[in-house]
Amino acid sequence: MKLTLFDKLIFQAFVHEREVTEVRIVKAYGKSPAWNNDFARGAVAGYFDDHEAFCRAVQAADKNKHNGIYFCLQTIDPRLIGRAFNRLKPTNLTTSDNNVIAYRWLPIDLDPVRPSGISASKSEILEAAKLKPKIILWVKERYGFADPIQAFSGNGSHLLFRLPDLPATVENKEFIKGVLSEIAEEFDNEAVTIDTTVFNPARIWKLYGTTAKKGDPVPEGPGREARPHRMAFIETLGANA
Repeated sequence: MKLTLFDKLIFQAFVHEREVTEVRIVKAYGKSPAWNNDFARGAVAGYFDDHEAFCRAVQAADKNKHNGIYFCLQTIDPRLIGRAFNRLKPTNLTTSDNNVIAYRWLPIDLDPVRPSGISASKSEILEAAKLKPKIILWVKERYGFADPIQAFSGNGSHLLFRLPDLPATVENKEFIKGVLSEIAEEFDNEAVTIDTTVFNPARIWKLYGTTAKKGDPVPEGPGREARPHRMAFIETLGANA
C-alpha cells in the first residue's frame, strides 16, 4: 500500500492539530496556477494547517517542472503561517533552524550511490532497501526506539524513528548528528550511503505523494537501466499507526 500525506490521517501523523508545516519546492521556474501565476525563479514555499488547502496546492504544484517537493519534518513555530497562509508563493524566506520548536523524528535517508543529478535505477533502489532491516534492528537495540515509519523517497529508502518531541537545542542537534554519524559509520558501503547532513532542525524532507524529478527520465535500453521519475510514498507506519 502506498501511503501519502494526501490522506488526512497520514498528514496528521506529521502535523498535529494546531500545528503548521512548510511546503517547499526546489528550483521551480515560471508561472503556475499552483502559486497564483506569480513568476518563480528558485524556491516556492507556503505554510499549511489546512489539509484540503495543502492537498490542492501540492497536487497542482507537482504537475510543474521542479527538482523536488519537500516539507518541514520537525515541529515549527505556528506563527510562520503568516508568511503564506495555506498557499504557495515564490519566496526566499523559508524556515530556519531558529524557527523550529522540537525534533519529532530521527530521519534516516538511505541514498544509493550514483552520479549526482540523476534518478536511481531499480537495482540501486533495491540495494538501499536491503539495508533497512539491519539498520532498524541496530537502532532499536542501541537506542530503544519503537518500529519506525518506512518509506520510499523516489530514489532510495527512508526510516523515521519517532522521538519524544525533543526541544530544538544545540545539545539535541548534536545528539541527532551523532546518531546519524554512528549509523553511517556502521552501514555505509560502496552501493549505499546514509545522509549525515539531515540533522539540523529545519531540514526539509521529501513530501510523500509527490514525484522525485532528478534529471531526465531515462527509459530502459541497450546497455542502460531505466531511471524513471517515481513517486515518494510511505510503505508502513510502524509503531506510529
